[in-house]
Amino acid sequence: MKFNPLTNTLYTDDNKLIKKMHCPYPSLKWGDLSSVDGSMDRFCELCESNVVETKEYADEALLKLLQEEPSTCLKVDFNQENLRIVHHV
Repeated sequence: MKFNPLTNTLYTDDNKLIKKMHCPYPSLKWGDLSSVDGSMDRFCELCESNVVETKEYADEALLKLLQEEPSTCLKVDFNQENLRIVHHV
């Protein structure tokens, strides 16, 4: 995965758009979100959306997930192993 912090956009390694990142509640912290039983994901009660931890996902799996549930939010940590920070795509 590649993330462009200038545009807040997440891409696959072969430059397919995964999602333009935007949270209307930027002050929320990961620990403030409700745990989802049996997974690393969380639930945001403010926007009533699942928030998926991306560090365990392959690009194609995220694309499929977002095709099925476009409103799903994503958590991206700049230090996760499956992510590269880029400034252009």
